[in-house]
Amino acid sequence: MPESKMYSGMKTILITGAGSGFGKLLTEQLSARSAYNIIASVRSIGDLGHGVEAHLAGLPNVSLAELDVTSDEQVDSITSRILEQYQSIDILVNNAGVFGGGLLEAHSIAQVQKLFNTNVYAPLRLMKAVLPAMRKQQEGLIINLSSMLGFFSIPLNAVYCASKFALEALVTGSYAELIQQGVENILVEPGSFPTELYQKAGIKADLPEVTRAYNGMAEQMAEYANNAVYQAIQEKKPDPRAVVGKIIQLIDMEKGTRPLRNPVDQISGEVFARKVADDLSALAQQQMKAYGF
Repeated sequence: MPESKMYSGMKTILITGAGSGFGKLLTEQLSARSAYNIIASVRSIGDLGHGVEAHLAGLPNVSLAELDVTSDEQVDSITSRILEQYQSIDILVNNAGVFGGGLLEAHSIAQVQKLFNTNVYAPLRLMKAVLPAMRKQQEGLIINLSSMLGFFSIPLNAVYCASKFALEALVTGSYAELIQQGVENILVEPGSFPTELYQKAGIKADLPEVTRAYNGMAEQMAEYANNAVYQAIQEKKPDPRAVVGKIIQLIDMEKGTRPLRNPVDQISGEVFARKVADDLSALAQQQMKAYGF
């Protein structure tokens, strides 16, 4: 981690995946408020391009750092260095993630594991790294970027959806455990937004011979889905800043008032997205009550 821009009396925020998309926008907007020590982590500073690197490194209150979220050693190292320099990690934003697509059968197990390592094990790895310090100070906020596809699964995205289902389960299941320790572990669930996550497409099915055996079905479904999403984005024009605004709103809220689930979907509509989240929470509470919890 480069020389820190440490300012006393300010809370410290670690943001993963800060080189693009929601993470970059969040870093920029939080920096403009001059209220936080921000550690903006990226997988490789060299891959950012000089313009992006210089921009992020030059932001007030921002320290740019390399972090491979799939590495135990790197996660342990960066959290130790942050705690040494800043004395606390008050907020963790688990934003790093990869998209994936393709027929379920056309994914090798190794490919599924690769996607889960970034979308599931990485946020869990970071949670475990920051929680001891947060529990000790009885204070902390962890915001996990999930997806509306953590609510339901769709064709050609079963593996990606499964990774978001898993993240949702980790966070919702641990919420009651951690809130008693002074730590809020919550979710932000974006719908479709025009960010680099989808443009880069991430981890795709890697068994083309299996895809070919479906006689063009996968290609037809993908074309239909891509056209539908493209048309919806063109019509609704969802703004990624809405997701960043939700994250900042959650950061600003009083401890104990933050909702566990926070959907942001400008295509299906906020009312629908909120109802889905509330219905899921109500069903979970009803099920737990039935078993005497």
